[in-house]
Amino acid sequence: MYGSEDGTVVIETDTEYERIVLGLRVEVEHINAAGTLDEGLVATLADMHTTFLLMSHSLLHRPDHNPMSVTVCLSVHAVAPIEPGTEIHIVCTVAANSGSGGPQASVVFQSAHNSRIIFATATHSKQTRVLEFGGKL
Repeated sequence: MYGSEDGTVVIETDTEYERIVLGLRVEVEHINAAGTLDEGLVATLADMHTTFLLMSHSLLHRPDHNPMSVTVCLSVHAVAPIEPGTEIHIVCTVAANSGSGGPQASVVFQSAHNSRIIFATATHSKQTRVLEFGGKL
């Protein structure tokens, strides 16, 4: 289930606000025994989609460098029960710089029909290490 084919579809990208919105239809295998989105799924989707967003953010601010980064912190919170068949939006945005000095993204897993209904959240902080093109540190 996890990997590059994660069942999401891109709904919107907004480079000005450094945001991407994905859609997902929740299936039984996405839900844990507590009835919330599986935290492993939330972490995987947050990591995969915000990594590219944060790399784009770094390239926008340092176009002459190739951003190399490692995750400093990835936190997830399942906050509300969810039913199979629920259509959700996964809203990923660049939030700010984290305490590590690298960029941070926030992710909200919300109802596709009512953005006030939140099923899970995540934050992803990166430590950016810049490697110049040509391989020199």
